[in-house]
Parts: sequence; structure tokens; C-alpha cells
Amino acid sequence: EHSDCDSYIEIIILELLPKKYTDVKAFQLVCLDKKNTIVTFYNITPESPMLWNISNLCPDFTYSLTLLNETLALKIGPDSNTKQQKWLKDIVLPQFVKWGRDEGEYKKPLCKESLQLISTDKYYKKYNELKQKYGKEMVENWPEGTDPYKFVYEDVAIATYLLLLWENDIENTPKKTFVDLGCGNGLLVYILTNEGHNGVGIDVRKRKIWDFYPKNVNLEEKTIIPSDSNVFPQADWLIGNHSDELTPWIPVIASNSSYKCSFFLLPCCAFNFDGTKYQRKDSSKSQYMEYIEYVKSICEICGFETNIDRLKIPSTKRICLVGQKKTYSEDTHPEVCAQIKKYINKDSSCTHDSQRSWVLEFQPRNAVERVRNCTQIGSTVINNIVSCIAKYLLETCDSETEWSLGKEAYIHELITLLPEENLKAMKAECGGLQTLLRNNHQIFKVQNGKVQIRYPRTVDEVYKYNTKGDKSKTKVQVKPCWFYNNHPKGCPLTDINCSYLHIRD
Repeated sequence: EHSDCDSYIEIIILELLPKKYTDVKAFQLVCLDKKNTIVTFYNITPESPMLWNISNLCPDFTYSLTLLNETLALKIGPDSNTKQQKWLKDIVLPQFVKWGRDEGEYKKPLCKESLQLISTDKYYKKYNELKQKYGKEMVENWPEGTDPYKFVYEDVAIATYLLLLWENDIENTPKKTFVDLGCGNGLLVYILTNEGHNGVGIDVRKRKIWDFYPKNVNLEEKTIIPSDSNVFPQADWLIGNHSDELTPWIPVIASNSSYKCSFFLLPCCAFNFDGTKYQRKDSSKSQYMEYIEYVKSICEICGFETNIDRLKIPSTKRICLVGQKKTYSEDTHPEVCAQIKKYINKDSSCTHDSQRSWVLEFQPRNAVERVRNCTQIGSTVINNIVSCIAKYLLETCDSETEWSLGKEAYIHELITLLPEENLKAMKAECGGLQTLLRNNHQIFKVQNGKVQIRYPRTVDEVYKYNTKGDKSKTKVQVKPCWFYNNHPKGCPLTDINCSYLHIRD
């Protein structure tokens, strides 16, 4: 790195790592011209037959970003790869704009970098090792209705982080005893157990995948009510991975379990001590960031030296809190626990009975999961929303002579078109407009935050892309064709070719 006071030029060499550990790396040289607000990217990967296919890591041409009159401009050479050009224009440039806006909103971010508490080199190697060991098998055998790629590789990444965090904890035993509160699918417990640690996962509801795990993986279906009877004195670590209503309780339970009990906490949904939804108090902050600060304050009240880190997982909520050391001596532990209970009473405005519950009005999750993915919204509301969005996207088609898909629009642009009562109906089902439109994938294509009308599928295409089971059972031409009834130019396919029926509703 070189910096000159007169020129304000900074040079950075980046080593770009592929997702698969066995693939080759790429290298970029980044030139920061701070005086002229220009950053230029050069591909400096050594030329070798093994390194020819690196286009998935970085563009093989030079490009730059310039900030001029509060406008960010992307400059690309004329001989550049078209696919890579599109990636820079559609993905990278909008992301830079977003980062710039976020930086303006948060002057002092809680967490500037990822994986600050562990070695990034060790993480990269360990993650790829666990990914090969558990990832493929779990994705192929995933019995849940959720996306296996997201949940499997997210838990593999969290397991990697914890294993390296524990590896660094040389003061205590190399093999940890842990309790995962709100363990969900139990995959994290499965991996940590297989890697030699001893623990248990507890959740209010059993999942189908629990039956897939071997008998040495301890998973319990149980409702946890924060109280003196629900502490874990034998545990070295408590884990709260998207633990919902138990999130603010994780550092409290850890403190009351023992002086030496540590915790790892990855907050997602925001809850108060009594199980009600947390309400933002400062409108200048996002709900998520304010909640992270709130949980951090609880950790500090519980006497933890609290570290904040950012994980590398496929989620927008990646900030974790880690409490390993106490700010007080062990002989004052009983007094600190008493002070914590006083704080809880004050914060929740409820009295407590230690044996039964630290908060009498605590609301645990229901053991029966409610379906909340926009599929339970009334058909009239769904039809109204679909009609409203489609009309907007196709408004220019009447004047066109040829059949057209219409225009493309961002999700946030389409939300402004909908009546308040429709937005409330979607919110009540824990889904947004994007979820509803994806449920109607035969009409809409949703990609990179943008929506466009989808070209209707032919009968042959439906048979071709059906990868589940017996193709003879695939149903075509059963329901009325939406395009035939609603597109200004009708359906572009013939009655025979269209996978839907050309009849009037």
C-alpha cells in the first residue's frame, strides 16, 4: 500500500477467493485516486492455462468508478466482455450506491469488517472443508419446505465461525459443552456434535429433519420459559441463532447459568423480554441496528465484555454478539445476577417469580407454526394486487403493434401503487410484495429487486423443466391462461402450445 500526501494515491492488492476451495484464485490491483475521487480496478491475475477461466471472480478488463458532482459513474473499455459489463452495471454499481448511502446514514457503524474475531484464512479453509463434508449431503436430503441452499450453507458458515472461535479459547477446555436455544432445524447442533463437541439443541417445535440425524445428536422439543429452573450450569456456551423471543434472554440465561458460561448470539427478529415485538425508539436508526444496540446494552448489564462481529452468511442480518469474558470478578457473581433481575423487572414493567418465570407475562412461540408466506391471503386481495401490478407493467402495450412483455419496475416502485389495506394484508401474513409475486411466478419474473411480466411457457417447456418424479403426472392445460384473459394483446402462444387453457374466465 502506498500513500502520498500530495497525490493522495493509494494502491491495494486484492486476493479474490473462489467459493470452491480447490478452484484457482484471482488478483486485482485497486488504485484509489482520492483527490479526483476515482477508483480503478486492474486484473493482475498471472497468465496461465489453469487461470484462464476466472471471469466468475473478477472482470478480465480494466474499469473505474468516478464520483463527480454527487453522481457515481462507471467507465468500461470498448472491448470488454459483455456479460461482465452487465454484471458491473446491474449488480456492482447499484451496490456501490447503496454502500454510499448507508455510510451517510451511519457515521459510526457498530461493525466495520467481517470475521474480526477469527482468522479469515482459517475460516476460508474450514468453511470449504465443512461445506464439502456436510453441504451437498444435507441439500440433497433436505426434507423441509425451506430453501436448503440458504439454510444449509448459512448453518455451515455459523458452525465454521464457532469452531474457530472455540479453537482460540485456549483458557478453557478444547472440547466445548453447548446449548443451542431455539435450534430450529438442528443442523448447527449436528455439525458441532460431529466435530467433537458435546451439546444439545432445544426448540419449541420438532422439525422433520430431526429424524435424519444420528442418535448422538441431542435435540429436545421443549418450551423454554426464562427462569431459575431453565439455566445450564454445565454449559460452556449458549447459542442463540435466530432465537426470536429468546434473543434478549440469551446473555441473561448465560449469566445465571454460571460465571464461566459464554454466549454467541445472532439476532434476527426483534423481541422484548416479555416476548412482544420490539418497537424502534429512534427514527434516525433502522429497527435492526437499534435492536442490535439494545441487545448489546443487555449483554453489558449482564457483565459481559461484548464483541460485535459480522458473519459471512447469505442473510441481511449478519451481525453477531459474542460474550466470552466478564467485567467483574467471580466472587461478586451472585450480586450481579440479582442486579440483572432488577433490570429485567424495570425494563419489562412486570414482577417475576424466579422458579416459574423471570417475567410473568413472557409469551413463548406457539408450538404449531402458522403458515405466513402470503398463501393465506384471500383470493380477491391477491387478484386485485396482481391486476394492479400487471396493468402498470403493461400500460404501454396497447400502443405497440407487436406482443410485448411491457416494462420492468423495481419492487419499491410497485409498492407505492397498492392501497394501504392490501399492504396490511400482506404484512399480516409475514410476507411482502416480492413473496406474493413469486407465488404467481407463472405471470411475473422477479429478479434482482425488479419485476417484469414473464413470457408464458409452452407445454413442451413445462415437461422439459419438470424435474420432480413422473412426468406423465405433470398437469398442463388445466387452468385458464392469464395472458389470454388479461394481456392487451392476448397470449402469444397458440391454443395447442400454451400450457394453460385458452378459455375466458
